[in-house]
Amino acid sequence: MKLIYIPIEIKARELTSKLLFISENINENFVYFIGDKKSSIRATSLLGEGIYFYKSINYNDTNHILRIKNKGNAYISLDEEGGATQSNTSSFQSYLNYRSNLKNVSLVNKIFTWGNFDYKGWNKKYKNHTNKIIKTGSPRFDIWRKEIYSKIFKDEILHLKKYSPFFFIPSTFISSYSWLQKEISNEKKMKRNNNKLTYGYLKKRIKARKDSHKNFLAFVNLIKKLTKDFPKYKILIKPHPTENVLDWKKKFKEKKYSNVLIDNKYDLTAYIAASNCVIFSESTAGIQSIIMGKKAISYNLKNNVTFRNFANKCAPQTSNYDFLLKYLNENYNYEKLKYKKKIKDRFYITKKTSSKIIMQNIKKIKMKPVNFRVFNFKVNFFGSYFLIKDNLKFFLMRVNQIIFKTKPKIESRFSYSLKMPGGIKRDEIEQIFKNLKIDKKIKIKNFGKDGYIIYKDIDQKKYY
Repeated sequence: MKLIYIPIEIKARELTSKLLFISENINENFVYFIGDKKSSIRATSLLGEGIYFYKSINYNDTNHILRIKNKGNAYISLDEEGGATQSNTSSFQSYLNYRSNLKNVSLVNKIFTWGNFDYKGWNKKYKNHTNKIIKTGSPRFDIWRKEIYSKIFKDEILHLKKYSPFFFIPSTFISSYSWLQKEISNEKKMKRNNNKLTYGYLKKRIKARKDSHKNFLAFVNLIKKLTKDFPKYKILIKPHPTENVLDWKKKFKEKKYSNVLIDNKYDLTAYIAASNCVIFSESTAGIQSIIMGKKAISYNLKNNVTFRNFANKCAPQTSNYDFLLKYLNENYNYEKLKYKKKIKDRFYITKKTSSKIIMQNIKKIKMKPVNFRVFNFKVNFFGSYFLIKDNLKFFLMRVNQIIFKTKPKIESRFSYSLKMPGGIKRDEIEQIFKNLKIDKKIKIKNFGKDGYIIYKDIDQKKYY
């Protein structure tokens, strides 16, 4: 058996799709590690050579890539930051200036793309490395299939249906002025560290950040109007994983907004599936809604600067409240087939799942199989040690908070608790596999508190 490492940076964005990738390929001759950043560092340091499946090859990821490669691992990537939703070819090329560099491309083994658009963009920029760039689609697309999401999220969809009828608003905004100032500071820092970024591009990015905050305020006003015009509807807002939920709650704390619910307990897919209409701006959720056959509309400010405008073009779009009102009161979708075609022209969505296509390409990478006896010993020994250590550390932290009444630190956009709320729980993994009806055929072992080894539960003697 060969080993695949799957690190998770943002739980809500990546965990379900990567678990689906594992489930789609559980019968392949692989053992899988999945876990948070700390668990991934431990695993790659202790468990031996494998294939490291990461979400980026950023211009500042060079040391990270070298650390992984120097341990004998292969390094493959599939962008999770929405590069394929960039507005046009020019903005995608600028995007690649900070999402990649020539050295990183030369170091990695394979770069998977969401579809035709980013495939052509990568090839245009890195003409001498086209053999590494492969069009596969994303496991996130697999979740959009009814035969899959209706199994994985059946309980969540049933629960959310209790709020029907409701409009669903997936947030992708800068939701506070203090966060906006930090984003502007980060943009300036990025420019100082990357001489490929022009000052004109920096200026445009800062304007886009400011407009994102303006859009947040515009959506707050929009929602307040909707509460009056649709008193029998609930309005469910799901903040982005990097947003502070309190920014939204502060805007709707009055009793007259009792039909507004701020909720991010579940995966995005469950909310879309259960909703009556999705109202979005610049979000992949809009694209997903159309593919899932749901009613959706893009609402944006006029003259809004954005680098990810493609999603807005995949559904009816407006900046006029009266048009939005009319659309919400109608019982049909505008030109649904036209929008689906636009999406499929850019995204690689085929009869075969993206998870299967990615695995076909992973199997072409030459790697030594793990000695399962040694591997299993390491997993049992170090996994138990880290689990005890992590749980003890968490317990002492909670005791310290109770005894000394210490307040938790103010969460930043990049804090672990926002990116990985609750950590990665074993029962969450087990529930997904149970819903997919493969729980009886897999083995799950803890590797610390937020890391797991997953493989098909068969006699391993032949691998010793």
